[in-house]
Amino acid sequence: MKRLLTLIFSLYIFTNLFASEAIDVYTLLYEQASTTQERLAVLKSIADQNIVGAGQLYATALSQLLQEFPSLKSTAERDAADQSARLLAQLLGNSKYSAAASDLWKVVQSFSNPLVKADALIAMGKLRNLDYSEQIEKLLQGLNLKPTDDPESGEKIAYGAIIALEKYQQPSGYLPVFFAANGWYSKRIREQADRSLPFIIENPETPLSDIIRSSSYSYDIKLLALQRMESSRAASEAKARVAVRALAEAWRASTQDVKQRVILSNSRKLAIDMIRRYKTNDTSVLPLLERSYKEGIDTEEKLNSIAALSSIGTDDAARLLSNFLLALNAKRKANNITQEDEQLVRAVIPALGATGKAVARPALQAVEYQEWNNYVKMLAQEALKQIGSAKN
Repeated sequence: MKRLLTLIFSLYIFTNLFASEAIDVYTLLYEQASTTQERLAVLKSIADQNIVGAGQLYATALSQLLQEFPSLKSTAERDAADQSARLLAQLLGNSKYSAAASDLWKVVQSFSNPLVKADALIAMGKLRNLDYSEQIEKLLQGLNLKPTDDPESGEKIAYGAIIALEKYQQPSGYLPVFFAANGWYSKRIREQADRSLPFIIENPETPLSDIIRSSSYSYDIKLLALQRMESSRAASEAKARVAVRALAEAWRASTQDVKQRVILSNSRKLAIDMIRRYKTNDTSVLPLLERSYKEGIDTEEKLNSIAALSSIGTDDAARLLSNFLLALNAKRKANNITQEDEQLVRAVIPALGATGKAVARPALQAVEYQEWNNYVKMLAQEALKQIGSAKN
């Protein structure tokens, strides 16, 4: 070992003088090393030199390490092998030596040290050999299912898989990372998955819509999918489309469980707010918004529906709002107005004015002839002025 260190020191000087010859010399030196520890020392020296074009040397070294690994017995040999595998993974990843992908995957399968597995996975992500993206996705999917016997080890491996899939940037890798971001892992791992998601797909409309539509996922997971779409880098049109789907699914669902009903209501409210902000030309959303106004679990959902219809601002949307106001006028005439109705009428009237649609005039004009208080009547007058000045 002492002789080897002397040779390495001499080679350090040689490398600086004759860099073009360094790879051949290091290859010879590596071949002459007789133990795992000696070969590790050579690898560390190579890494320190940051030699360009040494990918083949690293790949050969990794192949040899994989052949020898099963026969290593002592703790010192195993530790040296772990260090060598981690170092080679980093060197191969940085070298973008794609031919080494198969051996890196063997490292993931053969070594028990979770840090070794993680570094090999990260290196595979850097190489982006698509032959192995599916295996990494399946590995992370399996880890996501439940905590491993040693949770800390499971998290380290999951971290490596998350980074790998981030670098692969394959759409199929999005959902495994999404579920990792919402899985059993510690905050550090979940936050890393959160950070990785935008790099995999900027517009995750397809995978998140698949979750929202599927009967395989719980209501809370579907809500998380909608929240993820909202926070994504996708265009407004894509966010609006997913919001419409989520609203439809939340109304299609049926449960008597109080907690689940609250989750469904929260999904609807977020979807409706997204529709308000991003707008949509999808006419299928109108009966959904009408249902939220009439059957929503709380006043907030009803008020959100009014705002969304006003934002859509079409003739059909204005007709729905007019119908809401006509119904409130009828209740006022029958003198059976509730406190919620008082809130709703104060929202419906300005919403109608904001549409600028002439179809809203009759319902607004009828306010003057009901026993509404002066403030409500003033709102109706202002709304009529807006409609009068608008181009219908």
